[in-house]
Amino acid sequence: MTLASKFPKNRAVRALVFAAVGAPVGYLVGKYLAGLEDAGVWSAPDLGWSDALAIVLALLLLGAGVITMIVSANRKALGRQIDPEGGRPATSAQASFYAQNGGVLALAGLMMATPVVVRAVFDPVPPLIASAAMIGLVALFLVQTASSISVWIGSDELMRRATAEISALTFVILQGALFLWAAGEKLGLLPVLTLWDAVSVMMTAYLIIAGVVIWRRGLA
Repeated sequence: MTLASKFPKNRAVRALVFAAVGAPVGYLVGKYLAGLEDAGVWSAPDLGWSDALAIVLALLLLGAGVITMIVSANRKALGRQIDPEGGRPATSAQASFYAQNGGVLALAGLMMATPVVVRAVFDPVPPLIASAAMIGLVALFLVQTASSISVWIGSDELMRRATAEISALTFVILQGALFLWAAGEKLGLLPVLTLWDAVSVMMTAYLIIAGVVIWRRGLA
């Protein structure tokens, strides 16, 4: 059996394992927080739908980034992930590349979470806190952008093509969807979206499209 023929089964098993582990953990955490709220120890912030979506995306990105960095620290485990049949440990360059990739994901998650968390903790947000958070976000954005470019440069041709495909599909789909929504909004047929709403939708669409493209190309 070839490596390509093994991929679908392995990916399906990994998805089932993540779902089996993540579902009960999420349920227990939610139940615990609900108990704290009922006891008056903690109160859930009043989040809009785009804020809640941003937090979910942030947790997914942070989780994926941390897991990637942990795996990259173990060259034997990383080697098995890169080439299950080879069994050779990953090289230092491969480990460094995957660690950087994990850092990019984690930074993206941190950037998505920061505005929502700051707004939830400080409502209304004091000008000094808002300015400090914005300066921090600009710094994170610059670091994350530079790291993303570095990861793209270090990627192989197959991953670069996948990245280009993901970007193109995201642009085409969102360009049409956002134009139609903006037209409906202008005509008074659809509710008004904020820029934060649009960013949350854009990131969701990007991650879904990325997952589909990576799955189809057998890169995960």
